[in-house]
Amino acid sequence: MIPFFDLHTHMLYGVDDGAGTREEMCAMLDMAYRDGTRAVCLTPHFAPYMGWGRDGGRAERAFDELRAYAAAHYPDMHLYLGHELGYHAACMQALNDGSCRTLGNSRYLLVDFPEAVNFFEIQNAMGQLQRMGYHPVLAHTERYRCLFTHMGWVREFVQGGGIVQINASSVLGTWGSMAKIQWKRLVREGLAHIVSSDGHNLSRRPPRMSVCLPYLEKHCDARTIRRLMWDNACRVIRDEPF
Repeated sequence: MIPFFDLHTHMLYGVDDGAGTREEMCAMLDMAYRDGTRAVCLTPHFAPYMGWGRDGGRAERAFDELRAYAAAHYPDMHLYLGHELGYHAACMQALNDGSCRTLGNSRYLLVDFPEAVNFFEIQNAMGQLQRMGYHPVLAHTERYRCLFTHMGWVREFVQGGGIVQINASSVLGTWGSMAKIQWKRLVREGLAHIVSSDGHNLSRRPPRMSVCLPYLEKHCDARTIRRLMWDNACRVIRDEPF
């Protein structure tokens, strides 16, 4: 079985709506490892308007603790640090001063919006970030309702260098029937680049990547599956072009 690279996770404890304790954080890494994950990017929310992001170094300290735990228990596990940017009017300053981290210190930036976001906000935000020299990775693309009727823009976004990330569990209907349909559509049309868990906890939103394999193995060749589950995330961390 191919290894998994989980590029979008909320394992770091005490910094957002992800893991609440060190024990839960380590248990989430245990779960991910058992599931086949061998590389993880820790991406706590950067959304100061919700009280997340400017945490006085708590994320860095939790990351160091998780890295020490991984070194002791899973020496073949690779960990990286980033943020999931909740796009907002003042985020450019946070990017400029380094408060908001890119993925593994690359030019790739994980970007999130509310599910009911207006289409033009996504369009304008992605354009602005690209003009600033970033390579935006649109988090859980299948969940934005406005994109159900703007697939032409998704194709343009991908053609222009944008990266589409989808959540593994959405193919099970975790986020509703429309997100499930959109997930399959993005994969079928070759518009999805990266599958991640977006894991937040051990129960309702676990860090499991393998849940989407039955669908992928039925509808995609082995090379495509490897790109979605490992290769493309590696390219992001290595800051390589697509």
